[in-house]
Amino acid sequence: MAFDTSQLPQGFEIPGQTALIAHASIICVVFVLLMTIAAITVRTPFNRIRVARLHAPFQIANVVLALVGIGLGSSVATTRHIPKGSTPHVVLDYVIVGLLVAVQPVLGVLQHLYFRKAERRGIFGWIHLFLGRSILILGLVNGARGFKLARDGKTAPYYAVFGLICAVYICVLLWDWRGRDIGKIGSPQGQICQTQPLRTDIGLTTKELTCILEEDS
Repeated sequence: MAFDTSQLPQGFEIPGQTALIAHASIICVVFVLLMTIAAITVRTPFNRIRVARLHAPFQIANVVLALVGIGLGSSVATTRHIPKGSTPHVVLDYVIVGLLVAVQPVLGVLQHLYFRKAERRGIFGWIHLFLGRSILILGLVNGARGFKLARDGKTAPYYAVFGLICAVYICVLLWDWRGRDIGKIGSPQGQICQTQPLRTDIGLTTKELTCILEEDS
């Protein structure tokens, strides 16, 4: 994958080549496919516990896979005696994974706790949202840089899947925003109606339809 092996002696094995292929495969699948799907789950018509039961566990699994991928990449650098801070690709890898491990989960938990009290997105939620999108974009760009670093010109499938996933993600966002606008227009006097779970001492039991009258700005 990383080198032109036609000039190498027959039977010669490139050090770390298997780990490099595994690194590229895992990181590409995580950032191009899985993380995007996990981000879309909060925009789909599931019930209100979708974040706690679907989005969060999905993203935790993705972070674990990303750590495995970064570990494999680090082992390749060690095997080939490449200084780990010598290329922007490697440095950006560590920055991205650091944000995924140390920052995003904290912001997500803080937003979840805030939402349980205020029933709306707070400052932590907005930071979590836009930081997550920024991390996703950085990961995709860094993936392309990784192919360039490995001197692999077979990047057409990567960009094809990348373009397809981006198109799906944008369509889901537009669909979600359009649905919210239709909900506002269909409610009299600017009311926003939504299904909310009733909380009791024993947990979530039933649901009711509540309409919230928007305050004039």
